[in-house]
Amino acid sequence: MPYKDRGKWRAVVKLKGVRYTEARPEWTKKDAVKWEVSKRAELLKLSTGTGWLTLALRYLDHARMQFRKTTYHEKNKVVSDFSLYLKGAFNMADLSALLVSEISSSHVQGYLMEQAETRGPKAANVDRKNLMVMWNWGEAILDIESNPVRKVPKWRTKRKPQHVPSEQDILRMLAVADARERAFLDCYLCTGARRAEIFQLTWEDVNFEHRTITLRTGKTRDGSEKTLILPMNQRLYDSLRWAWNNRQYKDSPYVWVIEEGQYGEGQPYSCRGRFLSRLAKRAGVQPFGFHSLRRYVATYLSDNEKVATKTVQRILGHASVQTTERYLYNAHQDLESVMELLGRDGEKGDRDCNDG
Repeated sequence: MPYKDRGKWRAVVKLKGVRYTEARPEWTKKDAVKWEVSKRAELLKLSTGTGWLTLALRYLDHARMQFRKTTYHEKNKVVSDFSLYLKGAFNMADLSALLVSEISSSHVQGYLMEQAETRGPKAANVDRKNLMVMWNWGEAILDIESNPVRKVPKWRTKRKPQHVPSEQDILRMLAVADARERAFLDCYLCTGARRAEIFQLTWEDVNFEHRTITLRTGKTRDGSEKTLILPMNQRLYDSLRWAWNNRQYKDSPYVWVIEEGQYGEGQPYSCRGRFLSRLAKRAGVQPFGFHSLRRYVATYLSDNEKVATKTVQRILGHASVQTTERYLYNAHQDLESVMELLGRDGEKGDRDCNDG
């Protein structure tokens, strides 16, 4: 029951040994009673199910320990944006009383529709993926009964063909690169590695004796680290030997670190956005990013060297061969000759009819 405390009515609710209280100068006794009734109902409601904030905060704690910083920040932003949407949808200033079970597919659809309109369908699909992963985690860890994201379809997107440099462009860039730049490029061109895999490459991952290189990635379903051990060809072996003999920071465990005189010197790269664009400008070729080097390797092996797609998949470290096929710039080029054969069969039939 409410009581007077220093001239103010104080409301008190006790539940499971925990005391909740509030006092405001403008309250009458009736207002304090009303707060107690509302607070008790809120607490009883929360005790019967998982709250939205419980799911969100516990999942973000998990993501902070499990994923890289960039991935965590992406997930944190999605949770924050969705929480802001829920406040408007439920007309609540505070989401502490919102249960996960109250969030429906309609709420998820509404949020993603806003994102598709303001940021584009591709961004909406990224948010959908992150919400899906969070709810799946909640089902497994917090025993949440259903996932409302599962019923919401992906947005249709138009996949733009990404620029893949030609072999001539790559040769031009290698021709204008200095020894350090060339060795750095060779790490990508001789492995097809992801950008981050080379940035995080350590000397422990380079085995000169057995001539192997170990690539590490966190691009897995659960964010756990996956390793891929590849043989080093002579070109990569020579480049990494040069990098070892000419390294500036002898105590650094990383192969590629920021050079002396630059911001963050001695630390491993986390981004190197202008490296390829500057090199492309010097070589006089169309600029491209690190991911295009990965696509170039896949295309070169498939089209020029006729390497089987399954083998390219193993080199790139893809879990699915379908992902590898999307990397192949001319994936359907081998079908053209077959389709031409079908066309010639049709022409032959027309000629036979005319002759008859």
